[in-house]
Amino acid sequence: MNRTTPKLRIYAERLIAYDLGRNASSKSKPTAGFVLIETLNPHFGALMGAAGFRALISRALVLASAEAACLRDLHIKADGSFEGLDELEAQANPEEIAAGGLVLLARLLGLLVTLIGENLTLQLLNNVNGIQLVLED
Repeated sequence: MNRTTPKLRIYAERLIAYDLGRNASSKSKPTAGFVLIETLNPHFGALMGAAGFRALISRALVLASAEAACLRDLHIKADGSFEGLDELEAQANPEEIAAGGLVLLARLLGLLVTLIGENLTLQLLNNVNGIQLVLED
């Protein structure tokens, strides 16, 4: 089975940590990865269309579900938000939820890198988040 690469996993961890650090309302929230993905939606949706980015999130969710079973009951709504996240929070433990969000974000990053390339993906992510992170080898 194809798993998330360590490089993308580390980058996803850094994005989540940065977002948690600047967004006091999501401090140590297990759904931080999901919130970050929803934050990216309008920015990447402007590049590839809302339906295109929704399709990308949906594909990332299918791939991530193979690694994080807790994601299997999640679905992507037409607006790109998550359906079933409240139920997930009620049923799964916080560590599972946080790990699932991390895997999902890493999968989404991998698909973006495949689709538009590493440089453009990083440039867009850095513009959205206002930081300069790099993918390390």
